[in-house]
Amino acid sequence: MARPWKAIGRLLGCGWVLLVLTVPGMARGAEFSALLLVKDGGKTMPGKIYVLDGKMRQDFIDETGQTITIVRPDKHVVWVIIPQERTYMEMPLKIRLPGQFIQIPPQALGKRLVGRDRVSGYEVDQYEVTVPGRAGLEKQTFWVAPKLGLPIKMECRRRHFSLEYTNIKEGGVPARLFNLPPGLHKTTLAGFADEVER
Repeated sequence: MARPWKAIGRLLGCGWVLLVLTVPGMARGAEFSALLLVKDGGKTMPGKIYVLDGKMRQDFIDETGQTITIVRPDKHVVWVIIPQERTYMEMPLKIRLPGQFIQIPPQALGKRLVGRDRVSGYEVDQYEVTVPGRAGLEKQTFWVAPKLGLPIKMECRRRHFSLEYTNIKEGGVPARLFNLPPGLHKTTLAGFADEVER
C-alpha cells in the first residue's frame, strides 16, 4: 500500500524532523552516496542518501512504499516524490522537511567542539549542540566530516534517536538522480504550512 500524503504531513510533527534545511554549510564540491541508518527507539529504518555539488536526495522504502526527497538549492525547492502514486509535492527550500538529512540546525542556541573521532572511515569533529525542542532545550551530538563539509552522524540520547551515513562512496553520483522523473503529477498537502510551523 502506498504511503498516503497525509502520512507525510504527520512526519513533520514527529521526532524525525530535526532541522530547518538551508544548506549553508555543505561543501559545494561534495559528491558521494551512502547508506542512511535511522534509529528511533527500538525501530531501525535504512535508506540511501546521494549528494552532488549541494544537491541532495534521500530514498526510503518501508512497509507503506517508497518515498524520495530531493533538495535543489539551485532552484530553491524541495521535491517529495511518491513513485508508486506517480505524484510529487513541491515546497520552498527554507522549511522543515519530512526526512533525515543530517545538518546542525540553524536555530541551535549553542555549539561546542567536544572532541575528534573517526566515523565511517572519516576524520570527524564531534560537536555538542543545544537546540530548542518540544520539551525544552535538548542536547544533540553531531560528527562533522571536514572532507565532506557536512555531518555524517547525529545522535539525541534523550529521545533514543540517531542518524548515520555509512558505507560512504565518493564520486560517481549521476546528475539525473536530482531531477523529477517524467510523468509525475504535482499535488499539494492540505494544511502542510500549518504543520511545519508547529
